[in-house]
Amino acid sequence: MRSAILCILIPLVLALISCGQRKRDAFFYEQMVDSIRKAEQLKEMKRQAGVYDDPVDAFYDTLQYCSLPIQSARGTFSKLGQFGRVPATVASRLGYPADSRLKALLLPKAYGHRMLLLSEQQDSITSTLYLYTLNHEYKPIDHICLYEEKSEDRSDDFGKVFSDYYITSEFEVTLFYFYISYTTQKMEAEQSRRFVINRDGYFEEEVIEL
Repeated sequence: MRSAILCILIPLVLALISCGQRKRDAFFYEQMVDSIRKAEQLKEMKRQAGVYDDPVDAFYDTLQYCSLPIQSARGTFSKLGQFGRVPATVASRLGYPADSRLKALLLPKAYGHRMLLLSEQQDSITSTLYLYTLNHEYKPIDHICLYEEKSEDRSDDFGKVFSDYYITSEFEVTLFYFYISYTTQKMEAEQSRRFVINRDGYFEEEVIEL
């Protein structure tokens, strides 16, 4: 008889303990979610008030946006929008030396990834333009060069190579490469390449059908 009673009581006690544990787990989970929600609300309130805990957040929040589609402005990137000067802390996070001459402009997000146009001043005249994908901490995932120009000494000629670009609203990036002879001033189209952004934020090259 006693053993029969124990057989009934033990499962009941275990069930009560399990139920109590589930209630405690649910309570702690609700507390955790509530804390995260309050932290996000506080962060947004600080942002609206112009108060930032991270200077990198402050920088990106002040950048202007450029809507898509966009096409090459050659070396005159200012036609795309008002680029913001990149401070040393942001340059370092992007993998550049602190003394790099960088300017940036934001694009709409792609698959939740932040998109950044980055201009690097190479010398007093020439700039190079890159397209970056960034994670939620504003660290680079991947990038491609959209525009650059440089002199090239060929076996039968001396000239300049440069690239142009076109970006659709779906972030389909087409690059066009040209060569200009310093002797004849004739411009020749040499090749074109097309890239898309995958869901992980990386650029994938696609075959261009002729």
